[in-house]
Amino acid sequence: MATPRRSRLAGAVRHPIRAGRVVSSWYRNDPDRLVVVASQLLPAGLARRAAPVLDFAPLRRLAPATAALVGLRAGRTGPVAAGCAQLAETERVNARVRTAVVLAAAERLREAAALVAGLDGTPKVEIAKAKLDYRAGRIGAAVERLRVLGPAGGRSADRLLARYQGELAALAPVTRADAAPPEPVAPAPGRILHLVTNALPYISAGYTVRTHRIATAQRALGLEPHVVTSWGWPALQGFVAAPAEERVDGIAYHRLLPDGPIPATADARLDRAVRDATALAGRLRPALLHAASDHRNGAVALAVRDRTGLPVVYEVRGFLEETWVARLGPGDRSAAGSQRYELARARETSVMRAADAVVTLSATMRSDIVARGVPADRIVLAPNAVDGALLTARPDGTGFRRAHGIPDGAVVVGSVSTLNSYEGFGTLLAAAALLREAGAPVHVLLVGEGPDRAALRAQAAALGLAGQVTLSGRVPHDQALAAHAALDIFVIPRTDARVTRLVTPLKPVEAMALGRPVVASQLPALAELIGNGAAGAAGPGGTTGPAGLLVPPDDPAALAKALAELRDDPELRQRLGAAGRDSVAAGYTWDRNAETYLELYARFGALGSPA
Repeated sequence: MATPRRSRLAGAVRHPIRAGRVVSSWYRNDPDRLVVVASQLLPAGLARRAAPVLDFAPLRRLAPATAALVGLRAGRTGPVAAGCAQLAETERVNARVRTAVVLAAAERLREAAALVAGLDGTPKVEIAKAKLDYRAGRIGAAVERLRVLGPAGGRSADRLLARYQGELAALAPVTRADAAPPEPVAPAPGRILHLVTNALPYISAGYTVRTHRIATAQRALGLEPHVVTSWGWPALQGFVAAPAEERVDGIAYHRLLPDGPIPATADARLDRAVRDATALAGRLRPALLHAASDHRNGAVALAVRDRTGLPVVYEVRGFLEETWVARLGPGDRSAAGSQRYELARARETSVMRAADAVVTLSATMRSDIVARGVPADRIVLAPNAVDGALLTARPDGTGFRRAHGIPDGAVVVGSVSTLNSYEGFGTLLAAAALLREAGAPVHVLLVGEGPDRAALRAQAAALGLAGQVTLSGRVPHDQALAAHAALDIFVIPRTDARVTRLVTPLKPVEAMALGRPVVASQLPALAELIGNGAAGAAGPGGTTGPAGLLVPPDDPAALAKALAELRDDPELRQRLGAAGRDSVAAGYTWDRNAETYLELYARFGALGSPA
């Protein structure tokens, strides 16, 4: 699969007008986020070398936002906040406000709130508090704060007010139009239009790989899949040279590019997305619209249905509101009751109810969807899966280990994943420290990038594990399977949150296909995938033996005990790995999923004649 590295800078040179519009949109819509994006682009090694200057008071006085940028990447923002307290009163307030909005944009809400707590109600402070309200999900409170501020807030407050009001409008529940479609489409049998958020070749992740594998498996069965990404993507992410259409492994990928002025508010961008997606559907003449999470893609598909009469399948791959809450971390879980959470959940539910059918990944997720009022007979399961060829693949794990300096003979435990807080890798590091103390050391390998990488590196150093932990960063797609093969034990130490209880990730399915035993948190979605060690793993293909061990979440001692059991018993590792491979072969392949989609599409006459 082609996944070339794309140059944002080169694209900007070739498309200066589009690049100018995109940068202007970034600044107009969310200037604080620019600092966060800059921190993510800053090389991690450079940030670590620069981090000591955070203790240098003149830097903190002159450029608190710049220091916050370095601190975000290096995992050290405490000295920035401390430095703000040393300034003269007026400078101190301004520095705290500037730093707070940057930390809030990075979803460091507690640190941001501490910086503005107790400050007086000047326009700058009120705007900063409105931004913090918004980031914490209190959108209505942010709107009210800006309304009270009125003209004193200036153009900055006016832009924020319009943006937040537009977001509230875009989160309203979806309703179905009763009138006849004004632009009916004469469908081409077997042609399917997939509406997704992002895609290959610009992003290689579980979401984008799933989209591509679904499309390629459907094409192998004789369908004609097309994929269209969300409005403005990937140009609005800086890839301004992206073409309106390109093919990846023969699959047509369409882009709704932001040529012309870029709407400033979410509701206006949604209107543009509906207009452009309707025009695309008119040109392609698909027989069915297949939208994947989140609600924004589903809402666009439903609006296109109202205009064209095409049926809509909505594929629930996750629950955006739950992911958002989990990403904030345990200290900010109050966001679960916030207005943003409730509005996003209600909108997701309205999209599920309005769709002609719903697809989801697991029985655990299906139960949640049924509880939202969607009839069970309208829900179809299509779990995360792998290519059948992976079951017999033998990637070079030894070469991957040596390339990353992992000693020969080490028992390697870890994961290939985005390094988010809810993945629980801090628990894995704590367990590794316990194993070292017990004389049963393991080497931890974590492959991937994410907001928790700096914190994990700092934790490893604090635990004295620096030589026993490898944080490889993101690897090219063609090395991902070798990374899996480098692991003796695949670990999923997810924390206990609603999103982790509900959603099954893709990566453990790949690990199971390669015969790797799994140790995972005792959470419903993961228990469904790998089994509980007694009843076995009940996948879509039936019941097999367990593919691994389950342990209580957030419990380093229990995790260490399970890892020690597998570390010292190669035969058990082999037995569990073989059971996992059998489970994947029985029900977790893209070919099997493609047949499921074929049957579903036939219900709506999308294959040429009504079912």
